[in-house]
Amino acid sequence: MSLAFMDSLEHRVRRGEDLSRLDLRRCNLAGAELAGAKLARAELDGANLDGADLTGADLRGASLREVFAPRARLGQAQLRKADLDGARLMSAALDQAELCWANLGGANLEDASLEDANLKDAQLGGANLTGARLHRANLCRADMESACLARIMAHDADVRGANLRGVHMDRAELRAANFQGSVLEGVFAFQANLEHASLHGAVLCQADFRQASLAQADLRNTRCEGIRLTGAELLGARIHGLDFGQRLPASLPLDVCDSSSAGDGTEQQSLSQLLKGLNTARAYDVRRIVGAGDVLKNAELFFGGGAEIQVDGSLLSCEIKLAGDATLVITESGSLEGCRVSGGRVHVRGRFIAPASIGLHRPTELRVFETGVLATELEQHQSQTRFGFASGCRLRLCTVLG
Repeated sequence: MSLAFMDSLEHRVRRGEDLSRLDLRRCNLAGAELAGAKLARAELDGANLDGADLTGADLRGASLREVFAPRARLGQAQLRKADLDGARLMSAALDQAELCWANLGGANLEDASLEDANLKDAQLGGANLTGARLHRANLCRADMESACLARIMAHDADVRGANLRGVHMDRAELRAANFQGSVLEGVFAFQANLEHASLHGAVLCQADFRQASLAQADLRNTRCEGIRLTGAELLGARIHGLDFGQRLPASLPLDVCDSSSAGDGTEQQSLSQLLKGLNTARAYDVRRIVGAGDVLKNAELFFGGGAEIQVDGSLLSCEIKLAGDATLVITESGSLEGCRVSGGRVHVRGRFIAPASIGLHRPTELRVFETGVLATELEQHQSQTRFGFASGCRLRLCTVLG
């Protein structure tokens, strides 16, 4: 591509022309000044964007497959549903970029900056993010299977409901990150820092957390059969409902943890103490009905006193009966549609949809958290139902007296 063409392109960008669908495949745009360019659905496959300035550019739905863009500036760029498969974005700046639903499969983002970026529902399978900065990034429901997240810095990142199977995140800085309901099966997290992180309801089976810091982390109701915790720090971690299955770790940290069901510090003991004597039963009282991604239809289920039931998948048209002190937890990835739940305590973090019917029959307690969505009719318990609604939840609830 000639310098005259680049000058012409930059001039058209400065004039604010709409360059949507422009064919720039394999063009040499190294160092180009394209800030604010309107390039929605443009073709940039194989283009050279080394050091180019695309700050705030509109690249929604654009094709950038195997683009060569190290050190490119893409801060605040609109890349929703863009195809960046195999893109080389080493040391690129993507802070506050909109990458929702983008395809970054196999992309090289080593040492890239993605602080405050929106990667919700993005595809990052097999991507290389070694040393990337992802502070406060939104990675909800992102698919990162087999990606490399070694040494990433992602304080306060939102990674709820994400797929991290087989991910390498050794020595990663993940302080206060939220992995609630995520699948971290088989992750390699050697010496990772997850202090104050939330792994509530996550799947940690076969995960390697040797010498990792999980101090003050929320590990309640996690599935962790085959987990490795040698040398890990768990001081103050919330551990109620940990499910080790049939395989207890070879060695357990001796740190004093929070074993209370509410995670409020009222009960404290080490993992070893929790798994001894009468406390052993309490470590296994969470019974998952449907795992993440699974569906159960037209089932009739009954749970007795003290049971805690966690739904990570979908229940359709099911009849669920709970004893008065049993608790049904619908996680953020879980949903109940057309179901009827009788008795017990119901905690909604995901979706409970049963319009035009009594979906909740005389529960002793109903709590809807900020991520919860509830649309149904409720018949109150004869001794009155306790209610709790967090700010931000979505409700359409009609109550009737029993």
